[in-house]
Amino acid sequence: MLTVYHHNISVCAQKVRLVLAEKNVPWESRHVDLERGEQLTPEYLRIHPKGFVPAIVHDGNIVIESTLICEYLDDVFPEPPLKPKDHAAIARMRLWPKAVDDGLHFAIGSISHAAAFMPYLKKSMTVEQIEERLKRMPDKGRSARQIELLHRGLDAGFVRDGLKLYDKSIGEMEVALERGPWLFGEQFTLADIALIPYIERLDRLGMARFWEPHRPRVAAWFARMRARPSFATAIEAYAPIGFSDMLKAEGVDLWPQVEKALAS
Repeated sequence: MLTVYHHNISVCAQKVRLVLAEKNVPWESRHVDLERGEQLTPEYLRIHPKGFVPAIVHDGNIVIESTLICEYLDDVFPEPPLKPKDHAAIARMRLWPKAVDDGLHFAIGSISHAAAFMPYLKKSMTVEQIEERLKRMPDKGRSARQIELLHRGLDAGFVRDGLKLYDKSIGEMEVALERGPWLFGEQFTLADIALIPYIERLDRLGMARFWEPHRPRVAAWFARMRARPSFATAIEAYAPIGFSDMLKAEGVDLWPQVEKALAS
């Protein structure tokens, strides 16, 4: 039995659901309501001591950290393969998930909270109530950063750094896509799965101008990704609950602030 603890719009959970969808693996869903703080309950902390999603339990074995879960699933359910056959090629492919783990994940969390999540929470909670909840997070460093986002939003220095990292990384994607339709050439791999939730989130936040119109290969890759059946199954089927991060559709344009940050 495979049980997946996940959240509907968590970028890390999206990666895991994409792998499962690509491989057509059946799984039992355990949705963790982050807004209600279910990730901080003693029951869930026994599964993931840091209180993060996703986590899986497969035949009694707990696996945490989304990159490791994706690798695990590709090993345990090998068809279709999501890694190259050559070991040296696998090492090169892993540079993309590593880039996500080393910087883009932190960046998108900061950008998302500043642009959408904190404004949403402020609609139903006072700043003091939000701050009190954030102080309960097991990771005190993360707690302090989110409190700064609560007060400073997109003006927080680490948000500016995250936007610049995104600009650099998307430029590197544009170069890599010269070799084929996917980040690793002709083969669709865990590299593409690692990146798509992070590009999708920028699009939802109205920040597609990171690649449109001056990075056409990234734009075409994004269109190919969205056309895969797994995208509908793993991402579109899990619409946000209770709020919308489709800021552009709501008439919210944050791009002037993004441009200012990129120029600073």
